[in-house]
Amino acid sequence: MIRLTTYVEARDAYRQRGLRQALYDEGRALMDGVIVNLHGDAHLARRRLENRLFRRDTFEFYESAIIPEIIAGVLTGPRAVGRGDLLVLSRRTMLTLSLQVAGIDRHETPGTGAGDAELDELYALMDDLARASTVAHASGDKAAIIDAGAAALAEFTERFYVPSLTRRAEAVAAVAAGHADDSVLGRDVLTTLLRNQDRLELPEDVVRREIAYFPWVGSHSTSNQLVHAMHHVFEWIADHPQDRDALIGDEVLRRRFVHESMRLHPASPVSLRHIDDEVQLRSGRVLPAGELLAIDLEAANRDPSVFGDDADRFDPHRAIPDEVAPWGLSFGHGVHACLGQELAGGIADVPDAGDDIINLLGSVTVMAGVLLAAGARPDPEDPATLDTSTTRRVFGRYPVLFDPVD
Repeated sequence: MIRLTTYVEARDAYRQRGLRQALYDEGRALMDGVIVNLHGDAHLARRRLENRLFRRDTFEFYESAIIPEIIAGVLTGPRAVGRGDLLVLSRRTMLTLSLQVAGIDRHETPGTGAGDAELDELYALMDDLARASTVAHASGDKAAIIDAGAAALAEFTERFYVPSLTRRAEAVAAVAAGHADDSVLGRDVLTTLLRNQDRLELPEDVVRREIAYFPWVGSHSTSNQLVHAMHHVFEWIADHPQDRDALIGDEVLRRRFVHESMRLHPASPVSLRHIDDEVQLRSGRVLPAGELLAIDLEAANRDPSVFGDDADRFDPHRAIPDEVAPWGLSFGHGVHACLGQELAGGIADVPDAGDDIINLLGSVTVMAGVLLAAGARPDPEDPATLDTSTTRRVFGRYPVLFDPVD
């Protein structure tokens, strides 16, 4: 296997058309036909379509109208008892958001005991799907992990996907027949795919896997990102207690903390690519056809030639070159960059299609602000522990305390 560890070569590799996704090869039964696994014209067509939904004005709508409501509901119970698990809270928040983006309806009312139980059941299904799809990073019995993922997809399909598909198909048909206007349609991936089925001609099983992909990738990776970010925030506050109020009140400062954490903790530490055609990088390095390429994102994001001699250290005030994203390559780059990167990470002072300037905080920054305002802090009597079931460095549990509710 060929490995790229420098930022410049890694970014260049993402721009090469002769490289094809390989990370999900072992989990191909659950990822076949999903956008992240497509290549060439098929990928371009799907991305162009889904980009209609993943627009900055849509992200702005989610950030201002949807995310605050979700967070308030998720934190109601834990705030009342003064404690909770940061990983559970982040999973519930990010999964609720990801389900809405995907177009999957819940049966139980969010924020209730039954709703929380259903959400945790859904997350367990998404967790099995995530582990099976990224089984290349798993430790343990990989065949059993893949079988668990297949069972999770079957249960998700029966309980959640089919009812959601039926409702949206009926709404799309009503609009097409002139019996209703576009206001009855949701801003979600499933509705977008159904409205454009005649252009894509996607088999039903591909649509099902595509819709299952968005909740697990959105909730699994983003919830881990939130916990990593809060861990760094807690450590920083321990050393700089005077900064806690600043982090609550200064959204831009808080976003810098989140971006620096994302740089240090990419959702996938390594991207794998098949080298279909020989590629020569700008550095002069030749990637021969037929080989497997590993793009080491953790190493690239800590390249001292780009991020400084202390690139391994968390520093929210780090100076980043103008041409480099503040999170490095954690969301990929080029045509395969994550569709939801700005929904998760935000973006600063970028013009939209008109004259307005869009300044997104990102779901992780918004959630971090609510947690800090609620007095979230590590439980000194029950320290956080890592997840030992994967080679990825993620937390398995993270107990926190909250201030009393007035």
